[in-house]
Amino acid sequence: MSVVVLSGNPRVGSRTSAVALELARALVAAGVPGGAGDPAGDGEIVAVELADLAGEVLTGGAATTAAREVVAGASLLVVATPVYKGAYTGLLKAFLDTYAEGELGGVPTVALVIAGKDGHLHAGETHLRPVLLEVGAALPAPALALPQRLVGEHAGVLEEWVGRYGALLTASSRAVTSPVAVPA
Repeated sequence: MSVVVLSGNPRVGSRTSAVALELARALVAAGVPGGAGDPAGDGEIVAVELADLAGEVLTGGAATTAAREVVAGASLLVVATPVYKGAYTGLLKAFLDTYAEGELGGVPTVALVIAGKDGHLHAGETHLRPVLLEVGAALPAPALALPQRLVGEHAGVLEEWVGRYGALLTASSRAVTSPVAVPA
């Protein structure tokens, strides 16, 4: 199994994808699930660029099916998106909507958002986390929210985040996360 970077940016070769790949490399180096130090992992990082699938995400197709399987089979998943108008991209939403409730089966996941405005830094927690949990991702750490103004000068931010939360990801299991029902 490998570390998978899922980029929801509608532009191929985006800064979002570049930062997500850097984060994945830092997590592998820190020994998180799927990294070279994990007996179940091979240290390989696989990038899934939704921009390459934009024409068929809504209609399905072989490439979308293959991408879904890669994402579901990840040892660790990094889901990255820019924040447009206060939320993650519609392309990412359309792709995530192809999964049934709980289908990711507890894949340890990191949400990464690149926010154009500081007021949108919350989008990873308030908008992206709920849909990832709904499709069965396990999110043991808070989303990494990076202001767009820091892209290019973000190495320290990634290092601090991995240092703070890498152990949580390492300790997380693939147990399916379910919401707790609160009695009425």
